[in-house]
Amino acid sequence: MKKRMLAIVSMLVALVFVFTACGSTSQNVPGTTSTSAEASSAPAPAEQAATEETKAEQEATSSITKIVKAEAPDKLPASVNNRKDTLIVGITAPEGKFTPINSSSTYDSYVCSLVFDPLLFNDEQGKPVPAVAEKYEISPDGKTYTFYIRKGIKYSSGDELTAEDVAFTYIAICDPKYDGMRSDSVNGLVGYKEYHDGAATEVAGIKVIDPNTVSFTFENVNSSALANVFTNTYGIMSKKYYGFEKGNADKLKDLFLKPMGSGPYLFKEYKTGQEISFEKNPNYWGGEMKIPKVIMKVTDATTNIQELVTGSTDIDKIPAKPENITMLKNAGFIDIQLFPENGYGYIGLNLKNDLFKDVKVRQALTYGLNRQGFVDSYYKGYSQVCNVPIATVSWAYTDKVEKYEYNPDKANQLLDEAGWAKNSDGFRYKDGKKFTIHWMTYTGSKYVETLIPIVKDNWGKLGIEVIPELIEFSTLAGKVYDEQAFEMYNMAWSLSIDPDPSGIFSKEQAALGGSNSVSWIDEESEKLMEEGKLETDQAKRQEIYQKWAVVANRELPYIYLNVNEEMWAVSDRVKGMVISPFIEWTYMIRFSELAN
Repeated sequence: MKKRMLAIVSMLVALVFVFTACGSTSQNVPGTTSTSAEASSAPAPAEQAATEETKAEQEATSSITKIVKAEAPDKLPASVNNRKDTLIVGITAPEGKFTPINSSSTYDSYVCSLVFDPLLFNDEQGKPVPAVAEKYEISPDGKTYTFYIRKGIKYSSGDELTAEDVAFTYIAICDPKYDGMRSDSVNGLVGYKEYHDGAATEVAGIKVIDPNTVSFTFENVNSSALANVFTNTYGIMSKKYYGFEKGNADKLKDLFLKPMGSGPYLFKEYKTGQEISFEKNPNYWGGEMKIPKVIMKVTDATTNIQELVTGSTDIDKIPAKPENITMLKNAGFIDIQLFPENGYGYIGLNLKNDLFKDVKVRQALTYGLNRQGFVDSYYKGYSQVCNVPIATVSWAYTDKVEKYEYNPDKANQLLDEAGWAKNSDGFRYKDGKKFTIHWMTYTGSKYVETLIPIVKDNWGKLGIEVIPELIEFSTLAGKVYDEQAFEMYNMAWSLSIDPDPSGIFSKEQAALGGSNSVSWIDEESEKLMEEGKLETDQAKRQEIYQKWAVVANRELPYIYLNVNEEMWAVSDRVKGMVISPFIEWTYMIRFSELAN
């Protein structure tokens, strides 16, 4: 889901691809290929991001990303010289679901992005470019996608990647026992329902034509498919290694901690809650990596900047607040990368819970929360309040919606209308039940530390008791998605390239393991999401999604919190690593090297 920059074009020329699509002309793409982070939406802790428009010291190196260059690279700690061959990246602890179709957090997706490659990458603008597939065609009716698989790609096992592996990867998502977050990408395929429900032994819409050609046929036109199903989505898995009989998708879980793919790096070791280590794949089809070893090291808000300034990590995502920027600049050897994020932070409400079924209650909670005060307090001007679940960088974005500016009087009125009456003790009750919210959130986050007192104070004044429960992020993700055992939680979404929101909000995703953990099922929303996929004209799709945004703003399946710009801190010793809204560091590592 991210990008690249002009300063490294010379490094990318060696990776020029000729990419042919039906109805388009061939084009040379000088390595503007894409992020290896999964393009399907991925949840993350909500403090991930915020960027500032600093002064003339910002140096534009791509059409999107701006960089504040390190002023004293010679201040790089001497201890870093002891690991000249190793890049260390700070991350939040992953869940440990290291297969492309099961990963359910940004950090698990990072692992998959290094170990596996998808059919297509994307460039800085989000347009598809070749990866495992060297070219593709779309049928005249817009329903069939045919991919021509690059010959000679080998898994680290030595086996060749073929069309059978591509078909297996997508058929696995169709399995009756599949309980991950990706079913929305395949449920429109011809034969999906019959296969999933047990009436067929094959998915009719997935055909292996020959060892290097595979096609996917949808029942209807799906204008989001190229971006959301085939581009930077699912790394292709070996059928020989991961294969299972129909109805046994649970067997994939046995290999969560033993990922094996055809990507640029080999998975070596996972120390739960500490780090994950990788070594370069000497037989990678895209060329051997210049960075021999990678370690993803678990950091949090109490350690991430300290790890960077001491040289214990080389890269980390840091909230762009003045004090953070100052500390990073003072280190002297750290480049600061800034760009608008493709995502948003939010509070999720379990709509199956009687507390939140009434939209007036959800609206009251939003009016009654000083979101602007929170954004100002935490980001100090480097973020903005969010009112729709569409990224501001998306062509589908609109701000012509209700702003829900802080209004305790309006909130109290709505709660009264919803039947929640204030008692003499100052709290609200309905049918003898006190309005108490148990809020699951995560540890090690200054974002959360700032948000908790604001929520408790604001809603407390409305007569609502809020009880926070802090747990590890990986545990929280399991509670939210696998069990849906929560009343309220907070996270952030890192979004896909295409604005189609069905991957998060469709009724299919409301099942256990799906991304619609809040169980928002709305007839108008479903209709608009379906219309958006059937429409191929982007101007008309924009109109549809902007209508959908009005519905999502009115019905409030989430309390939308903030939209930031991301800030990544990158040691000056890491050359060629530039991140942007649609390209992750896990893709750009292909064009990076360590200077010392």
